[in-house]
Amino acid sequence: MSDFPEKVTLADIEYCFGVDKSELSDAFMARYEQLNLHYRRPGKEERDGIILEVLRKIESDKQKIAAKERKDVWHNGWQENLDAFRASGGDFESLTPKFIRHGQPIRFRGDYIIPENNRFEYDFLRLFQYWLFEKYLKDCSEVYEFGCGTGLNLELISKIFPDKTLHGLDFVQSSVDLIDEIHRYHDIKVSGHLFDMTQPDQSLIIREGAGVFTFGSLEQLAGNIQPILAYFLASKAKIFLHVEPTIEKYDENRLFDFLAMKFHSKRGYSQGLVATLEHLHEQGTITLEQIHRLNFGSLFMEGYTLYVWHLN
Repeated sequence: MSDFPEKVTLADIEYCFGVDKSELSDAFMARYEQLNLHYRRPGKEERDGIILEVLRKIESDKQKIAAKERKDVWHNGWQENLDAFRASGGDFESLTPKFIRHGQPIRFRGDYIIPENNRFEYDFLRLFQYWLFEKYLKDCSEVYEFGCGTGLNLELISKIFPDKTLHGLDFVQSSVDLIDEIHRYHDIKVSGHLFDMTQPDQSLIIREGAGVFTFGSLEQLAGNIQPILAYFLASKAKIFLHVEPTIEKYDENRLFDFLAMKFHSKRGYSQGLVATLEHLHEQGTITLEQIHRLNFGSLFMEGYTLYVWHLN
């Protein structure tokens, strides 16, 4: 018998993504079937050890989101990826952000699991992104990612839709340089733009009919989300997608969720996106299609709640 007897099934995909398996494309299924998504459940003592590790991290963690020194941290982090990308001759594997830690327990469907594959979180996340981009960006004229980091997400979109024009926006120059290097090495239709979401550059116009998305970047604004949302509302984009940690979707009466809430609060990740978008929906300004918790995440929190909305 395998040491990792369980695996992510299509029923799990339906639950986590909020999709019916009949909607999954052949290309998606081919990717899914290639992945090692086997796992096991920790025993009681092992699970207690995981919880103790989380509690100790919450107690000792000193990182503060949006602190002034964080800009240098992001610049240096993306510079490290840029240097690795150049040194590798343009290998896309070098784009994986260093904060994605392999080999840790994973949050999955309400409990911790131990994956067989050290890249489980990354592989599951890329599978989700493939479905997300394929479903929602197909009819968009162009695509803009705000807070694009290494450009890893844009690289995936370029594989799904090689003819689309892509834009990567970030507030540090090393990220912009990396996006431009991706274009230079691989002739992908992508360009980088320096852009601060706390002070949006109104001269940068989102093209009509475009798709806009953020992936773990609104979280870094420490709740200062109104400037970028106002910028989005003034555009003529076709669809907006956000995948962000969402403290409002946890159940504070469950220990498993309460631990993630404490970590989210300690770091100072953004809050308030749920209430803001729901209010805009009630006003008739936007149509909020869904807010869906994937029930999947890394050891300390779940960074993956999906928001889908469009302008009215």
